[in-house]
Amino acid sequence: MAIILNSREICNIIEQENIERLKNLPNKLCLASLAIGSNYSTKVYRASQKKAADKLGIKYLPIDLKEKVSFEDFKEEVEKLNKDKEISGIIFNKPFPKGWKDEVVFSQIDELKDIEGMHPSNLGKFFMGKEYIVSPTVRSIIKLLDISLEKDRTKYKGKKVTIVGFSSLIGKPLALFLGNKLATVSITHIGTFENGDLPFYIKNADIVISSVGQPYLIKGEWIKEGAIIIDVGTGKKNGKLAGDIEFESAKIKASFITPVPGGVGRLTTMFLYNNLIISSETQTSLKRKK
Repeated sequence: MAIILNSREICNIIEQENIERLKNLPNKLCLASLAIGSNYSTKVYRASQKKAADKLGIKYLPIDLKEKVSFEDFKEEVEKLNKDKEISGIIFNKPFPKGWKDEVVFSQIDELKDIEGMHPSNLGKFFMGKEYIVSPTVRSIIKLLDISLEKDRTKYKGKKVTIVGFSSLIGKPLALFLGNKLATVSITHIGTFENGDLPFYIKNADIVISSVGQPYLIKGEWIKEGAIIIDVGTGKKNGKLAGDIEFESAKIKASFITPVPGGVGRLTTMFLYNNLIISSETQTSLKRKK
């Protein structure tokens, strides 16, 4: 039976760190949270963002654009945020309109206000091992994996890892991080699923990380005995928040598993504001040097 990785205790530690670091900043911080259209997972995440901001004394500025907004209008809105000295950091809440490419969208943001580490310049630094700002979701997953592997002498080395979902925000940077730790990483996506191969990759994985947002996509019977399960996906099933993995049946076979809600999502919000503080500290330092 799995140990359930409830993130509440870790969140409390990071929250206290955030509070202490905020005391050393000269101005009150402001997070601009931009979303296009309406999406259930986005609503849940933004509610969490607002709640955490209120607790930390950070101004939270939600910006909602219409689903059919043109890319030019989007760029104009982002440029206003880039130039606004009151805005400390900016987050783009996915999904984006069909046809919009992540690299083009994220390149519009001022790299110093990019608190998800998605600007091409920040991704390049991560690729080269110079971690400045890393996706808060990726940081959350790594933190939970570190806890799960704390007593394992080999840690990541040689572990078979299956990542379900190949987004620029989670799947790609996570694959790079785990590869650098000498894990054997398999990346699966819609092509894997449509080919009927997803069960094979799950059954052979020591670690499964899923971020699709498709409730119960991964069956508990596929889970390898003793596997570590990190469920990042959020969706709605029978009126309730649910993850990508069949939790009740998966926890019988897994060694560690994250719940939905109460796992990665809660921790991601804490790291989001930790990133905002890191970014603001950098901006403050650069201003002093001028």
